[in-house]
Amino acid sequence: MAIPSTLLPAARSAYRNVLRSARATFHNDPPRHAAMVVAVRETFASPTLTRPGAELPPPTLNEATGEPIVVDLSSPEELQKRINEWNEVATFLRRNVVQGRQDDQGVYKLRVTKDTDLGDNDTIKEPAVMPVTPFPNRGKRRAKKCGE
Repeated sequence: MAIPSTLLPAARSAYRNVLRSARATFHNDPPRHAAMVVAVRETFASPTLTRPGAELPPPTLNEATGEPIVVDLSSPEELQKRINEWNEVATFLRRNVVQGRQDDQGVYKLRVTKDTDLGDNDTIKEPAVMPVTPFPNRGKRRAKKCGE
């Protein structure tokens, strides 16, 4: 069964998006770029948008009957979910993957693009928020004074 015609534009868009991200990410690395292109082409040639030969997750069991729940991998809902996942892959490639090379002195040089998410560590610098309770000394024993 082929991809439904209502999902074809979204699938094509995701395909192009992943290929563009791979081209930008693996700009000076032809072997890795070619491997990524082959993997993406094989995946999008599949009617279920899964890589041929990829292991499927184990089926989930119905809690009441113990029977495995059968999921139709070619249903429009599953295909839309997979298209969204491929768009997330494209975003992840653009923002989070950088390539580096080691120079003669042993120092790695990273190729950071304008899309690379550098992060800002602001959340690490902030102190942990202590919980506010109406009775902060509840549960603490009072120390006995000498002679009591």
